[in-house]
Amino acid sequence: MTEHQKTAKESALHNLEAVAALVAADRPLLITDADEVLFAFMAAFERHLDDHGTYFNWASYRLNGNIIARADEQPVGNHQVKALISGFFDVHTRNIEPLDGAADAMAALVAERGLQIVVLSNVPAQRHSDRQWALARHGMDYPLIANEGAKGAAVALLAARTSAPVFFIDDAPSHHDDVAEHAGHVRRIHYVGNPRLAKLIGPAPASHLRARSWNEIRRFIEDHLDEAAA
Repeated sequence: MTEHQKTAKESALHNLEAVAALVAADRPLLITDADEVLFAFMAAFERHLDDHGTYFNWASYRLNGNIIARADEQPVGNHQVKALISGFFDVHTRNIEPLDGAADAMAALVAERGLQIVVLSNVPAQRHSDRQWALARHGMDYPLIANEGAKGAAVALLAARTSAPVFFIDDAPSHHDDVAEHAGHVRRIHYVGNPRLAKLIGPAPASHLRARSWNEIRRFIEDHLDEAAA
């Protein structure tokens, strides 16, 4: 591990621990992803690809092998894929548009049900402040963790801070698998804001709900809180 990687890992751990310290022990907790859950990632990413002479061919969920150069209609290399993704977050983290209903549903759950919310996003660590700015801009100014890789361990640490019900939302089935392994008591909601991407990704077998909207997510959380209180 390089010194830079070590410093980045230590910074990420400090960010996680700092946010975990904010979690109240007696209030329900929602841990939510950002891209394709709070923000319209794919729509913005396709525009970014177009600006760079490429496009996503929608053959599968994976980015590697599915980003095509318009010049020769060939997949770009993995190194260029990484550069396109990095460039996207450098340029667009602040201006990506929110998904309909997310801010209103979360605000209602906070006001009416006492929900506390943490955003657990695999945004690059150097873009943490930009993502926090975008969340605040769109009425979602909740604590943010810039995660890297799997999310199960982070969810387990956060969930352990409260005795109340805990909910997790993510678009990636692999994260639901990981959370199920590390924090099986957490109620897992699979949501993909982009309908075309949702169809491509398919189900998340480890989730408790495949949601189609934030209204459905809100009802699921409210129903579970009512059951827990009964």
